[in-house]
Amino acid sequence: MSSPQKAPIAIIGGGLGGLTLSIGFTYHGIPHKIYESAAAFAEIGAGIALGPNSITALELIDPRIKEVLDRCVSYNEGLDAQGQGPGKEEWLDIKVGTETDFNSLITTIRHKGPKPGRACVHRARFLEGLVELIPPGIAEFGKSLVSISEVTSTKELSLAFADGTTALAGAVIACDGIKSVIRQDYVLSGLSEPGEDISRPVPTGDIAYRGMFPRAQFLEIVGDAIDAGKGTLFCGPESYVVMYPVEKGSMMNMVAIKNIPEAATQAHEKTWIQDVNTKTMISDFAGWGAPIRALLAHFKSSQRWALHDHLPAPTYIKEKVALMGDAAHATTPHQGQGAGMAFEDSLILSNILGQVLSKVPGSRGIQLLRFDQEIKACFKAYDEIRRVRTQRVTSTSREMGEIVGFQRVGIGRDLAKMRINFETRMDWIWDVDLPGEIARGVDIARHSINRSSL
Repeated sequence: MSSPQKAPIAIIGGGLGGLTLSIGFTYHGIPHKIYESAAAFAEIGAGIALGPNSITALELIDPRIKEVLDRCVSYNEGLDAQGQGPGKEEWLDIKVGTETDFNSLITTIRHKGPKPGRACVHRARFLEGLVELIPPGIAEFGKSLVSISEVTSTKELSLAFADGTTALAGAVIACDGIKSVIRQDYVLSGLSEPGEDISRPVPTGDIAYRGMFPRAQFLEIVGDAIDAGKGTLFCGPESYVVMYPVEKGSMMNMVAIKNIPEAATQAHEKTWIQDVNTKTMISDFAGWGAPIRALLAHFKSSQRWALHDHLPAPTYIKEKVALMGDAAHATTPHQGQGAGMAFEDSLILSNILGQVLSKVPGSRGIQLLRFDQEIKACFKAYDEIRRVRTQRVTSTSREMGEIVGFQRVGIGRDLAKMRINFETRMDWIWDVDLPGEIARGVDIARHSINRSSL
């Protein structure tokens, strides 16, 4: 009746989402395994911008994450180690990036709550800190998932990997990214309408160039034309450029995004990356202010990265399998919420499971008696809590890209209308009641279980 679960919950993917979920499971004593396709934990990309909601989610998953953040987080220059001080409410200065009126301030987007408006981390440094919180033996590497099937006799799930090995799981949570095999071949298989594949990522028409500068080099290039101590987003026709300090202000992360549907489609059809030369990259930003073009000229790589997101899915779950993070709701980076939504997922999912699953007294195990019923109820609650919010983030992120690129119908290049939009645009994202969302999810799951038991 109370023997521990034989097969742990499987987390497929060991990126930032998978790691934070694992840390949350560990905090709540939930048996689990991580299966990562790479040979070791690793992250691509450079800086991550974290809004107040993201910081709150991370701190609530496990208090130890705050220690990791404190070691690697960068706030706006002049704030203390906790991100407090004059100007702590600032998220981004929004400015004109074109040569005419370059650097003219449109507005500053601010957060009105107690958390700092902006926090940034270097992906690799943050991941290294999270890895320290993963218990030994939790992760297996070189495990690229091929398929999931159910074992009829035990109702466990059998996982088949590309290396020929298999594993059993009581349930599966897909943290395998925007190209998720589990999304495509299992959870959403057969649910797409003709001509619209909701299971696969779609190109948004945007391409991105990425660069990173030591602070001294950045200042040498731009002088006093751009503030190196805070986040700034420059707007331009069908394009924008965002930059902000990371690594405690010692480095400047910069991303230049241009809406070029033809180039994005070409990159999508290959590896999502298109090699061009520096001249082409700079020409994509012709008519921009000289400091921006000078920075682009110093990029170490001129690769174009095609941006993608997901079309809305009718569900994030199928029985005892759930999608999380980019596997569920990949979004463009225009509102700085890609990683943040994964961290919220980790918080909500680990807490619903932690509070609802029947624990074995005095052990780190889960009771088998009602496991299937409980896990399905928890996943349904997670889906109800997270799907509407995350899909709204995805759709409004596309809108944000249109606005800062002077492309939004009804706004265009009207700076006054842009200012009005930005004044409240981020409030619903930042000011979410995460403890309340957890409580709501737990109530939904328990009500489902009690109803099924009648």
